[in-house]
Amino acid sequence: MKITRTKAIWSACALLFISALWGSVSCGSALADPALPAEDATYLRRLIYMHFGLAQLAILGAVITLYMRHRNWRKYYLVISYNEKGLDLDPPGIRMPSDRVYRCHLGNIGKAPLPPADAPILVYPMFMLSGHSSGTKLETELNKAYHARQATPHLYYQPVLGASPWLAKAAAAHIRPQLQEKSGVLVIAHGSRMAEPPPEPALFCRRLRELLPDTEVALGYFCQAPEATYALRNMQAEHVLLLPFLLTEGVHTARDLPTANDAAACGKCLSRLPVVAALLHHHTSSHS
Repeated sequence: MKITRTKAIWSACALLFISALWGSVSCGSALADPALPAEDATYLRRLIYMHFGLAQLAILGAVITLYMRHRNWRKYYLVISYNEKGLDLDPPGIRMPSDRVYRCHLGNIGKAPLPPADAPILVYPMFMLSGHSSGTKLETELNKAYHARQATPHLYYQPVLGASPWLAKAAAAHIRPQLQEKSGVLVIAHGSRMAEPPPEPALFCRRLRELLPDTEVALGYFCQAPEATYALRNMQAEHVLLLPFLLTEGVHTARDLPTANDAAACGKCLSRLPVVAALLHHHTSSHS
């Protein structure tokens, strides 16, 4: 078994402490002898003081070693949003020391301040879906930016924001007061043109169903089947809460969501909810 330098130092400190403790106990036992000459008693007391000092030295060495090891635990946090509108979002449930947090968006990675390469970097993609942008493109842009700075960091990519269970909790907390008889929730996601759909919207809906039992939760997309209007028509609920599975308000929320007229055409009424990421922001603010 390979013994690291830190383990060797800790073992030495432990051995020194135990030896000093044993020496102090031995000297103390010898001092209990009533026939012990005065000179020997003085010598033993000095040994006890020496052993006490060695024990303190062992403790100090262990503390210093622990501190030096803790320095190696240091890490940076790089929060990357899909666009500049999401720069104020934080990864939910993660405590990040403010002096080690760096932020940028996909369009300005090459120009933005990035964490130094002297410690591990946890990369948090503030994207709703896993795919080309949050995968290959993000990694390529980051590698290019660090290569231009002649640095080789240790990057540890975390799951996208859309995979966080906190999203469903925030959405459920917002939806519960608005539920009526025969209410349902229609989640609208961007979707993907890739052969395999992104898993995050379906995972979000599954969690939402668990948090809102007896509530119909349907899923529709902008860019793949089932399309949003198709999903709306096939819902059993008469009152539909429309929940965009998006990061920010933008083109899709203004142009591509089903309208009240679409709902009325199939005998339903529609209520529009904020995008999921905005609900997350309100939820964390109310609990802080």
